[in-house]
Amino acid sequence: MKIATHYFSSIVLCTFVLAFSSQANAAMYKYVKKDGSTLLSGEKLKGSGFKLVKIYQIKKKGAYKSSIRETPKTTKTSTAKKSKRKSTYKKRKNTRLSNNKGIKYANLVDPNGRDNGIIVGCGNDRHLNKQARVYQKPIQIYSRIYDVDEELIHAIVKQESCFNEGAHSRVGAIGLMQLMPQTALGLRINDPWNPEHNIQGGVKYIAKMLERFDGNYKLAIAAYNAGPGNVNKYNGIPPFNETRNYVKKVYAEYKRLKKVGIGYKKKIQLASK
Repeated sequence: MKIATHYFSSIVLCTFVLAFSSQANAAMYKYVKKDGSTLLSGEKLKGSGFKLVKIYQIKKKGAYKSSIRETPKTTKTSTAKKSKRKSTYKKRKNTRLSNNKGIKYANLVDPNGRDNGIIVGCGNDRHLNKQARVYQKPIQIYSRIYDVDEELIHAIVKQESCFNEGAHSRVGAIGLMQLMPQTALGLRINDPWNPEHNIQGGVKYIAKMLERFDGNYKLAIAAYNAGPGNVNKYNGIPPFNETRNYVKKVYAEYKRLKKVGIGYKKKIQLASK
């Protein structure tokens, strides 16, 4: 599935507030700033520096409340908390994730193309489903924005981190979708430790791979794991055991979810663009 190319040429700043009110309906507002950059907001903005160009209506079912933390405002206190959080994650850099509940083993793969580590294996479906519910809203929303099947994103997140936002691989990949810091910078993701930003970056990246490889899901998945350069080099899925296993597992999970549905979450119905 291809994405519209203007998303990549125009988006310089894309932030979204995922704390919804208790109302049945909510909306996401898309603005264009004077410098041509795009801004997404969960509430209306005042001022002459923004032009409203699109409204996405979001219909909620039930009173589900996301437990994802919002990005703190820039204050001395929040900066200190942010530094403390990053410091904590830094200490985990060489720590295996097998001690986390619901994970059998996890030497995480590097989505930027280094062939090392073991594919993530998730255990305890009950815990996994509970974790997945936490991130259902941003996955659905960013999948819609970048025109990617949300089932594919769920399959990638499951394979990369078992929905563990604190995942940190030995090669430095970060968070739910295992973004490398340099990849995050290239995607204009300022804080890949923030789970919402991490999801945005991962969805944006896989969307670029789908566009690059003409909507071929298996090649896009391979590029997410081994890098697009290797896919081009071998004119197909690279002959790395890790990458071939990765593609097989992610694609199988994607097809399974397309068939049976994502039953552990409530649907967020988005109005047509």
